[in-house]
Amino acid sequence: MQSDANNDTPTLADSTAASLRGMILSGALRPGQRLTETALAEEMQVSRTPVVAALKALNEQGLVRYAANRGYWVREFSLDEVLEAYELRATLEGMACRLVAERGANGRDIDAMERCVAIGEAVLEPGELRSGDHQRYQAMNVDFHSLIVRGCGNRQLAEFVRKTHDLPLASNRVVFWRSHDIVRRSHDAHVRVLDAIKQRQGTRAEMLMREHVYEAGQVLRRHWSEILEAARLGPAAVTRVVGEPD
Repeated sequence: MQSDANNDTPTLADSTAASLRGMILSGALRPGQRLTETALAEEMQVSRTPVVAALKALNEQGLVRYAANRGYWVREFSLDEVLEAYELRATLEGMACRLVAERGANGRDIDAMERCVAIGEAVLEPGELRSGDHQRYQAMNVDFHSLIVRGCGNRQLAEFVRKTHDLPLASNRVVFWRSHDIVRRSHDAHVRVLDAIKQRQGTRAEMLMREHVYEAGQVLRRHWSEILEAARLGPAAVTRVVGEPD
């Protein structure tokens, strides 16, 4: 009897879907852009079969749309939809933060979060934002939020948080890179959240994280027209404004 041990091994269709998802969330595939199986297969150097399966999966997830006479295209999201995702993120990540604080984060996670804070401080220390630091800060931001979600001890909560990141511009990989003051406020929020976690102040940690994520959504709202214009210009322009997800 054959073992089921490898049932969770990602298939080629899975990895193709993950790659396409990343291209959509990064802006490499723009809202409204038509997606053809042949062109994508050539670009990704795979056969059409995993591309077709991937597009069907992304259609079910709501990232692409399909019509019989048009084929597939990248779904366009409104500002309201993106802000709704931020509202969910604020609630869910706030809860995760409370759970981590109340249960007590392990020493390795605390050390890792402190390293994240140190990176943020080093990036901001010169008093201006340098383009070469964008990716470094962005990766740190992902690590900081991910450490909290993974450490909360609630796997279902972590899965729901992951789903809120599946909208373009709604994930913790988005860092607006036009204002030192905005990034400084975001960094200072990390410092306060970490302090609340270390002090095991669950309610304070939850409220601080909720406010932090909410403010990130409001930054996006205030600069929405600039972000949309960058999206029309292509992925390089989007990267200069808000970064590019992994």
